[in-house]
Amino acid sequence: MKEKKLMYQIGGQMMHVQLYPVYYLFNRSLGVYIYKAGSGVDDEDSFVITCCLDAPQAKNCAYIDVNNCGADIVKWLEENGLGKATGRKVQSGYVSYPEFLFDESILLEYTNEFYAQYLKWQEELGEEQEFLIRSCEICSKEFPLIVSKKAAAMYREYQEGAPYLIQDIFPELSNGERGLLARGQGICESCFKEMFALFPN
Repeated sequence: MKEKKLMYQIGGQMMHVQLYPVYYLFNRSLGVYIYKAGSGVDDEDSFVITCCLDAPQAKNCAYIDVNNCGADIVKWLEENGLGKATGRKVQSGYVSYPEFLFDESILLEYTNEFYAQYLKWQEELGEEQEFLIRSCEICSKEFPLIVSKKAAAMYREYQEGAPYLIQDIFPELSNGERGLLARGQGICESCFKEMFALFPN
């Protein structure tokens, strides 16, 4: 499939650019680079047009980094047929980041191992599910958990101090998984057992 020719102003010059879809490990969400055609994402003129927020998003959706790219980047994306703004925005600090739905057929023109992995992960999710990725504070191992969007929303409130019980938010998770998510714990089941094992046994 022939890639769509995109022109974008970088450093005051109009350049032929390409997209490079990736993912954020924090929540396995979509990220997108723009880079000068013929170079690569490591080139000094490349930059990320998305940002990673702790907020739900649907397949092929990403939050656009209007803080660093400017609000016109959304208009440019739409005018070039790369997708459309969903109308949803997420506030982080003083900035409101718009959600953008990228056209999958366009991203497939620029596909790579990272976008292929992103799509594979998306296939694991149900329509009302999302990933919660948490790392053990002791061993640093990452644990990707699939939870309902409703539970994830409650969990974000819980993190802000809402008086929920972790077992009420995630009744379907194991005690070990809930311990990883619990306030003041953040430890995987293996590390928890090792910490509280009798020594010597």
